[in-house]
Amino acid sequence: MNLVSARLREERKRLGLSQEVAAKALGVSVGSLYTYEKSRANPPVSVLLPFSDLGADVQYIVTGVRSSANLPDTEQKLISAFRAAPEPVQAGILAMLQVVPAADEATSEKTQDVNPKFMGKVGQVIEGNVKVKGKQTFKF
Repeated sequence: MNLVSARLREERKRLGLSQEVAAKALGVSVGSLYTYEKSRANPPVSVLLPFSDLGADVQYIVTGVRSSANLPDTEQKLISAFRAAPEPVQAGILAMLQVVPAADEATSEKTQDVNPKFMGKVGQVIEGNVKVKGKQTFKF
């Protein structure tokens, strides 16, 4: 089997996409995607580029080298863990890093000033001012 076709199929499955869903998102027929995955034809760049918008590693599909291979080990581990996490966990991480707004931030108009104090083992104390919008849950 052509390695490009095997990696294309691998990336589609890693993303949890059926052939039907992937084909629609890529703007090709299911038959065309099947043809690419079965090594009967190589996928054109016009198919692979939109596939990256779905989270596929196009560099890996084409070359066999993950695009994160050039990152430090800690960043590679972070990316792997993020990709393996369920969608709600990913959304929480992105909100925590202020990449996207928290889900209830847009819907809540109530703002509360809170001065939390968290205490752990002996000598561990975290304090600070926090502006809280909407319902917050902390699990320790």
